[in-house]
Amino acid sequence: MIANRFYPSTQRCAACGNIKKDDEKITLSGNKKHGTKHNEYVCYNKKCPNYNKVVDRDMNAMMNLTFLIDHPRYNKAL
Repeated sequence: MIANRFYPSTQRCAACGNIKKDDEKITLSGNKKHGTKHNEYVCYNKKCPNYNKVVDRDMNAMMNLTFLIDHPRYNKAL
């Protein structure tokens, strides 16, 4: 499986599917709005089981890419 180069693997929560947009996004510098580091993923969806928990960004991205194996219809840019 080859993921679409614009698939938001580092911006999508592997637990709930919420995708970060605008000033919520994680950049190589982290997220200035929330003060997180570049290697941290925090979901701000209050309904998510990982709400407000710091998760390793690369681990979160790996889970999202693994998800594509069973759900290839999501392999697209948003």
